[in-house]
Amino acid sequence: MKKARHKHKSKKHKQQIICPYCGAQALLRDGSFLFEDPFVKHLYVCVRYPTCDAYVAAHHSSMKPMGSLANESLRRKRMLAHHYFDQLWRCNPPVFTRKQAYGWLGDRLGGHIRHLHIGYMGEGMCDLVILEAKRVLRLRKENYSGSKAANLNERC
Repeated sequence: MKKARHKHKSKKHKQQIICPYCGAQALLRDGSFLFEDPFVKHLYVCVRYPTCDAYVAAHHSSMKPMGSLANESLRRKRMLAHHYFDQLWRCNPPVFTRKQAYGWLGDRLGGHIRHLHIGYMGEGMCDLVILEAKRVLRLRKENYSGSKAANLNERC
């Protein structure tokens, strides 16, 4: 007796995404729909674009969204939050390892590490990330003196 073969669903699948701003569906589009940058290969874009300018990039391999749809204001906040947060673990020398940085963020924001993805945060949470990361970076800078502080600015 032959065993039944199960067809495996492709990892590349489209998700039904609803725009949090206007309630319309978002469609998976080629990145060239909005960008000339070849790095952005796919994104979910609200069908009411450009009236509703909400979109989010999709992961290259899985086509899953990299966060929730965001309008221009929220996208800017998320980029700024990433800018300051990433300095905590990308600076030379780093303040934290990447894992420690997410642990620190979890302690500050009261969440579990798995739920602390900036791509899903709203403006208020992004503001907190920016504020807390700036505070740590400022304290770090104050703890370095003279030429070390100057070198720190160049590397972060």
